[in-house]
Amino acid sequence: MGKKFFVSLTLLAALGAGMFLPQREALAATIKGKHGSEGLGCADCHKTDKPAAAAGVEACLDCHGGYDKMAERTKGMHNNPHDSHLGRMACLKCHRVHAPSEYLCLECHSDFEFKDK
Repeated sequence: MGKKFFVSLTLLAALGAGMFLPQREALAATIKGKHGSEGLGCADCHKTDKPAAAAGVEACLDCHGGYDKMAERTKGMHNNPHDSHLGRMACLKCHRVHAPSEYLCLECHSDFEFKDK
């Protein structure tokens, strides 16, 4: 085996590895949880496939129908988190798409349970 064969083999290996980079990036950007199971991707909320920042609250409200609709949808919950005395807040105060959600209410109200009545 000569030098040309080795160079050709190395070049083919490099090109082959490069062909899989977009697929690996797509797998790394796969959304987990409910949004992922609905078939959503990064661009659906961030308007780009390579987001550099969190999506704005308008992205949430466009799909989920606005603050009033969310309060109506969760009115059966004891301590409705979408009808708060704090008013309308950014969705990401509680909801995390890429991490577990946190209830902002629990910072002050340690005895709240968020469940259907």
